[in-house]
Amino acid sequence: MKIQFKKFGVIEQGELELNNLTLFCGPNNTGKTYVMYCLYDLLDKNLEINFSFVEKIIDQLVSNQVVFYNIEELINNDLDNILLEMSQALYKDLPNLFGTEIYEFKQTKIKLYVDKNKIRTNIIDSTWHSRSSLGNRESDWFLDIIKEKNDTNMILTIRDIGIPMRLLTETISSNIARLIFSMNYQSCFLLPAERSGLNLFFKELSSIRNRLLHHAQRDTINPMEVLKDIVNSRYAKPVSDYIEFLNKLTNNKKQKSEYNLQVQFIQKDVINGKYQVDRYGDILFCPYRSDGKKMPLHFSSSTVKTLFGLVFYLEHQAKVGDYLMIDEPELSLHPDNQRNLARVIAALVNNGIKVVVSTHSTYFVRELNNLIMLNQRFAEADTLRKHYGYKPNESLDPNLVSSYLFADQTIKPMEIDPKEGIIAKTFDQVINNLNQSSNDIYYAAQEGEDLDVE
Repeated sequence: MKIQFKKFGVIEQGELELNNLTLFCGPNNTGKTYVMYCLYDLLDKNLEINFSFVEKIIDQLVSNQVVFYNIEELINNDLDNILLEMSQALYKDLPNLFGTEIYEFKQTKIKLYVDKNKIRTNIIDSTWHSRSSLGNRESDWFLDIIKEKNDTNMILTIRDIGIPMRLLTETISSNIARLIFSMNYQSCFLLPAERSGLNLFFKELSSIRNRLLHHAQRDTINPMEVLKDIVNSRYAKPVSDYIEFLNKLTNNKKQKSEYNLQVQFIQKDVINGKYQVDRYGDILFCPYRSDGKKMPLHFSSSTVKTLFGLVFYLEHQAKVGDYLMIDEPELSLHPDNQRNLARVIAALVNNGIKVVVSTHSTYFVRELNNLIMLNQRFAEADTLRKHYGYKPNESLDPNLVSSYLFADQTIKPMEIDPKEGIIAKTFDQVINNLNQSSNDIYYAAQEGEDLDVE
């Protein structure tokens, strides 16, 4: 899937395509976070979608209770309509996504593109079963959608229990969109750049709003005015969703994911300890040291604060096929730990999680380049892995990596060479300028000392 942007924030024009690992690089204020948030909105499955052609499917369902919807009809007749309406739904949701007004995006245009042949192959090769329900009982379902592997038909079955037309349209439209755009992913999780502060103050942020509503109900304050203040002070959706994630820690800690190896690596090699969430939802850190004394998160290091969300997600919620998005993974990390986190990201990509990263770190990118180079077959590869502590599952296939440079009000693909990795000229230029200025200052100072001696 490709997505094209025009007049989106500072971006005049640009496009990108998601891969198993998608990297955003570039200076500050070039639109990286804007684009990441937009991709999150597209992948989060909560867009309000109502495809117009679905009405004819519903008419047939109401009459027959079962409809066969052919994939070829979807590709040849309905795909253009799907792409157009998805693009429009994404545009209309931008004010909600960013917590602002629509006039901020009055000139913005967003357009989605897909490869029809690839979509056809992916859908035909897939198995799909979705049952929509109004409750928790087996008998509460109202719509069943099945597509068997190598079958060109989707089979839609309805139970006629007075379901509103709008609900049916939204449900079928949502399933078709997921079938096209996100064949294998489960959910989307975004770690915003504000995560360190949110990890510390999420309870206070939630309680302030609750108190405002409570006072509005009890006192002589106009409830609508208070509600207006709350709505006007809303957060961007990824930030709001992250706060909601933090408020559900107590329930979600009961789950276990399949990514314990990556969790253990971070605990042992990066933070030297582990997290604990108590029954009240408070976050504690338990360092690996002799006394083993627990400490509140706000007593811990900045590294420990910033990595909590990632570790908790990997330990309790991550699933194969997820999209994980990280805005500036290098936050608060020593260069050595930036390299360690790059290795964690590579291992996740190789174990079924798709990752989107926005970074300013040359250490992070250069470590990814090491992992790309180690994907080659050469005589000393195993010796070098052993010498530098790389694990076999940390090498990166360059075909699974895409990288984009955000600069000069556009988005441009960055070259990826299997023998060199990501050609990150944006970092090279800064490093070369720094080296040159350091040399000039050093040698000028030396000449000044010689003159003083004379």
